[in-house]
Amino acid sequence: MFYGWVLVLVVALGGFSASTEALPVLGIFLKPITEEFGWTRATFTLPLTIGGIAGGGAAILTGPIVDRFGSRWALVAAYGVLGTAFALMSVMENLWHFYALQMVARSMNTGVMAVATAVVIPNWFIARRGRALSLSNLGFPMGAAIIPLFVQALISSSSWRPAAFGVGMLILIVSMVPTALFMRRRPEDMGLLPDGRPPDIRAASSEEPRPRPMVADVSLTLKEALHEPSFYLISAAGFFWWFGRGGLVLHVVAYLTDSGLSPGLAVVALSMQSAFGAAGALLAGFLRDHFNVRYVLAADFALNGIGLAILLSVGPAWVAIVWSIVYGIAQGGSVPLQRLIFADYFGRRHLGSIEGVVRAAQNIAQATGPLAAALAYDATSSYRSIFSVFVLVSMAAMVLVLVARPPAHARDAEDNRTG
Repeated sequence: MFYGWVLVLVVALGGFSASTEALPVLGIFLKPITEEFGWTRATFTLPLTIGGIAGGGAAILTGPIVDRFGSRWALVAAYGVLGTAFALMSVMENLWHFYALQMVARSMNTGVMAVATAVVIPNWFIARRGRALSLSNLGFPMGAAIIPLFVQALISSSSWRPAAFGVGMLILIVSMVPTALFMRRRPEDMGLLPDGRPPDIRAASSEEPRPRPMVADVSLTLKEALHEPSFYLISAAGFFWWFGRGGLVLHVVAYLTDSGLSPGLAVVALSMQSAFGAAGALLAGFLRDHFNVRYVLAADFALNGIGLAILLSVGPAWVAIVWSIVYGIAQGGSVPLQRLIFADYFGRRHLGSIEGVVRAAQNIAQATGPLAAALAYDATSSYRSIFSVFVLVSMAAMVLVLVARPPAHARDAEDNRTG
């Protein structure tokens, strides 16, 4: 068996427990923590914003490190810090405790883990990149579907403190340990080639034909990528998407309960959204392996906007369920497709450095989206105006991707394949 598939499982396990620091799960802690301490929602959100922005600097530093040394020990350290932060959050008593822990945890999540995991699968796969990356991304939506139910059950039966300790232990056991044992940098380090193909294609003449690569195995440096207009267009599209996504998912449980749904039903809708995200991730990989990734990503961003528009009509419970299906499929495909388009356009050798710069900018969007939603709510006692803005930015992201033509080498590879 090609060792790359072991890496797919390791990345998926990391994503499963790392989803505890994702904004949907943190959103479940929002009401019980703010009600216990008497904080506003903006007060709760501010350290996430600061930590996300700090993660931008961490992302720039992480990119070159993982290009040179691989993702293994960067991820081990990040998972260790993240798990410990959650465990310590269970005993916090003051505002500064929460700020210190969440600023560090958020910077690890958005600055180190996001970059280090983004480069693993593209380094091991080319022809099967879409399928492999989508499978590796299943861990995050599955964790985001299951862990909120676990957290809500603990909060309902006891309090948010045992829930915080439980998710901290989960990160250490499920993410940190497998990463330390099995993570490797590139197939060439083990005497292998991407996709498990043989060194000499003539030696495989009697085997089942290998799939033709969808893209050329040509890698641009960060400096070369910065000369490509598509780099800025795709980065801006991701910036808009993360602004809307970040602002929505932290506040969606509060929004649903404010709209009349029970806390239990709101968490079920959130979990369903994440579960359908797993289907969206699988679908994204399949579509990338058969169609132009640019058009697939543009369609995905459009579907995100439609899902957000549905959310504005929530009142009856069935509308929340429809939202969880439509938006779940759309957002589930968004992250793997964004990783795929950067890997397909700019190659795998310097992807860490490229992803680090991209994530530094997008972390600002992911950090300010939740704060914008919190400030909008505190000012108007409603999320409707800011959620309407999120619809518009999703559609703007779609347009930007549509006009982002690939670099010359990627266009040549596509012409040769279709020709």
